[in-house]
Amino acid sequence: MINRIWADRSGNFGILTALALVPLIGAAGMVIDFSRALTLRSDLNGAADAAALGAITEGSPGLVALSKMRQDGRVTVAEDEGRKLFLGHRSLNTAEDLTRWPLDVSIEVQRAAGAVTSSVSYSVGMPTTFMHIFGKTHVTITGGATAVYGSENKTFTDFYMLLDNTPSMGIAATTKDIKKFQAITRGNGQRGCEFACHLGRWSSDGTFKADPNSSYIVARNNNITLRIDVVAKAAQALIDRVKAEMKETSDQYHVAAYSFGKSALKEGYQILKVLSSTVDMSTASSAVGKVSIQTTDHDHFHENALTSFDTALTLVGKEIVGPGGSGTSRSDPQKIVYFVTDGVADSLKQGVACGGSWYQDKGRCLEPIDTKYCKALKDRNIKIAILYTTYIPPDGDHMWETYMKKQFGKRISVALEECASEELFFEVGPDDDMAEAMAHLFTKAANSYKGLRLAF
Repeated sequence: MINRIWADRSGNFGILTALALVPLIGAAGMVIDFSRALTLRSDLNGAADAAALGAITEGSPGLVALSKMRQDGRVTVAEDEGRKLFLGHRSLNTAEDLTRWPLDVSIEVQRAAGAVTSSVSYSVGMPTTFMHIFGKTHVTITGGATAVYGSENKTFTDFYMLLDNTPSMGIAATTKDIKKFQAITRGNGQRGCEFACHLGRWSSDGTFKADPNSSYIVARNNNITLRIDVVAKAAQALIDRVKAEMKETSDQYHVAAYSFGKSALKEGYQILKVLSSTVDMSTASSAVGKVSIQTTDHDHFHENALTSFDTALTLVGKEIVGPGGSGTSRSDPQKIVYFVTDGVADSLKQGVACGGSWYQDKGRCLEPIDTKYCKALKDRNIKIAILYTTYIPPDGDHMWETYMKKQFGKRISVALEECASEELFFEVGPDDDMAEAMAHLFTKAANSYKGLRLAF
């Protein structure tokens, strides 16, 4: 009986056909599953592109956060925004499926060396339909996108550093130094003071005889770091950054530097050329590192009205020959005035308007920066980068309380930001890292941004 069954050949075609259908159906199923996988990958790659670009596009929360960063690093605000965009740009069918499937999305937004990179990667396990036949329950789909905002190359740039070294920059540099200086000056029988006034006289042979009772000497004898000291060191750090960035050609960057004068004038105002335009960054670093607080013959010299931004910006403009260029070559460099200041102008004005408050009846004008002098430079296509060192008045200062605080106190930083070219304004408080802030401004000012683009 059994032998007859094995010997019977009828119906073998059906059996063979059934057996053959297994690999045929499996092969067809693989095509269908892989087709679904390719469609899903295309959809997710589109979402990755949108997320990478959207995280750092103009006006996005991420780019706003980036503009406020003092140093390179990751930008979590942009990363969060990118994740939302990724999840929001999938098709409706895909979005519904992915709520049930294992999905891993990684987004990193990093600022470094003048460019911002937004990288998106994803991995998802798509359940198979027909490939179960071969024991393949999921297909892993991976992909991603990278977008870049910034420059691949540096421009040719001429920097004109203008360092405010007027007496108000003699404030103690940090909160700790301010409290220490106040305690020392009170102990000397004086009102607590943060400003270090450098009093004394210059002789005809160029030597300076300091007044031993000036607060500047007190500060130096007690190792008080002043804001002007930090400015000088930060300026040196900036020069070091410029030197490090000079990779393409030795004449890519030229630097000149000016202060408001080694000593206050008896009449009128000035700027002092600390450094002629040069590509020698070692010489430049040494020169800006020597900038010190402006000296005066005595207290109330020139009514203590020693800070004229109007004059400084006008004279710096005269130092700059021709308009700013595109920065694409040494013959057409972009030109940038790099201004470090505490933002309060204090000058004698006769027969003109004061943008703040007149002090008593002496023609002394206290005011924020007058932006028309900034506009005169910007109209020549000269950029203005401003590092604002927060103006900090002495405790209980009568001048601040009576003539400045209510009249224009809130306008100090606003006016400086209006003066600066777009995105080239930065504020540092007494405990902030000024060197990092200056380097940040340099990176933004010197880069030739090519806009937002997908890198790969």
